Amino acid sequence: DPSILPRETYLLYEIKWSYGRRPWQRWFCSTSREHVEMYFLNDVHEKLKNNPSAHCTITCYMSWSPCGYCCEDIMDFLWEWPNVNLVIYVARLYWHQNKFNRQGLRNLESFGVPIKVMNLPDYSYCWRTLVNNENSSEEDYWPMYLAPWIMLYSLELQTILQVSRTVGSGKVHPEMNHSHMQKPVSVLEISLASFGLSFVL
Repeated sequence: DPSILPRETYLLYEIKWSYGRRPWQRWFCSTSREHVEMYFLNDVHEKLKNNPSAHCTITCYMSWSPCGYCCEDIMDFLWEWPNVNLVIYVARLYWHQNKFNRQGLRNLESFGVPIKVMNLPDYSYCWRTLVNNENSSEEDYWPMYLAPWIMLYSLELQTILQVSRTVGSGKVHPEMNHSHMQKPVSVLEISLASFGLSFVL
């Protein structure tokens, strides 16, 4: 629920293999000792090392976007595993006014990792496939009340990433991005009169 701001970060992920193998699904939660991305990367590394030449696509669904440091770790991982395609969906943006976190998201997208805010079909897919996959008879999960938050975070993410999209994309080594820090875009303020709410991202 993007309208709630929990301390923990949840990460659900799915690996789809290029050769028809059954998809691998798992989830992790952050702890006081480690960000959730570290558990995810270590787990995927253990999964891939038995078949290092296998091509796969990994889709992550995260309750918070990666911080700047985790963005660097993700890029290092993908540099080591060029046969992996990664797509990241986030419910919220983590400390997105922090310049280092904003630049981390830009660097990650410039590296070739699509970053998107989860929309209603994504929430439904997560619920049916990764959370409640044993009860197919239950009513589908379609939380319409999340729509304004989805729109707000989507607009802010678009604002953050527009710099890297202007410059261009393509995989480059993470170290090449660190020396080109961009100033963050000013705070995005949006008023939703139809919902009777005013948000400052």
